[in-house]
Amino acid sequence: MGQILRITHRQRPELVTLSELRAKTDQQLHDLIRSKLDVGLSFAVLAEVEQTAGDRVFAEESLGRADRSLKEAQRLLPALNQEQRRWLEPQIHELRKALQKFEGACELPRTKAAQSGRF
Repeated sequence: MGQILRITHRQRPELVTLSELRAKTDQQLHDLIRSKLDVGLSFAVLAEVEQTAGDRVFAEESLGRADRSLKEAQRLLPALNQEQRRWLEPQIHELRKALQKFEGACELPRTKAAQSGRF
């Protein structure tokens, strides 16, 4: 019986450690996705400034980077739980809206995921 208690005692800290590690990893992934969305929004704003300045080539390049940021974020989203995804929805919507402002104004290859709003 003493042996069973020792095994259980050893396993308990490992489970806590794994749980803490998973929580930390989930938070880092959430932060990474949020950073990608922030970068995408920054490039969308830059594209607007460049377009206003008449620099279409740089505007398209910045817009392409914003679109890639959205795609990368969308590719990582399924790894998050529903609550974490819900926290990112406003940023996703904002970036998607910023990209849609440019549809037709600049040539930008769009993916079905980016157009449909699925994440």
